[in-house]
Amino acid sequence: MLSKKKPRIYTRVGDKGETLFPLFKNAWVPKDHIVLEVIGTLDELNSFIGLARSLLPGTENVELRKVKEHLKNIQNTLFRLGSLIVGYGSKARVTDEDVEWLEKAIDEMMDTVTLEGFIIPGGHPSAAALHVARSVCRRLERRLVSLKRLLPGFIDEVALKYVNRLSDYLFVLALYVNSKLGVSEDKVEF
Repeated sequence: MLSKKKPRIYTRVGDKGETLFPLFKNAWVPKDHIVLEVIGTLDELNSFIGLARSLLPGTENVELRKVKEHLKNIQNTLFRLGSLIVGYGSKARVTDEDVEWLEKAIDEMMDTVTLEGFIIPGGHPSAAALHVARSVCRRLERRLVSLKRLLPGFIDEVALKYVNRLSDYLFVLALYVNSKLGVSEDKVEF
């Protein structure tokens, strides 16, 4: 009987702190290169959004079920953005429609949330995870700006706009989730 060899997740190729990067014609780049920093931050953001999604209560609430679907769509968009950055995605794009969708969603949620003063991140565990995702999204935006400055023309303006709007969306969504779950926001006291 022939034994099937199981694939290994580890390659040992990057053990010395460098990796092959397809966008740079498979050149070796240090793992702390700004492009890899952007990719890593994208992955971190996507993971926190997944955490927030998994912490949302069951699907009996229609509005929260929609939130789960929206977050999954955002995760897919973030994968498209990552594909663009690593050079795999000629068809993968972040579009003006993606930005407009976020703006429309923000406007709709703002009709049901109250924004007064500074909010202390927290509340329901899913909302707290959304606050973490928002702060990681802001870091991603800073890294994208650094990459844009280092490699002019490399980052699409729409992608940068999307990430900027996404952080706003995640903030408002955290408030919205707390509101829908009956959890009040803690305000900063001066």
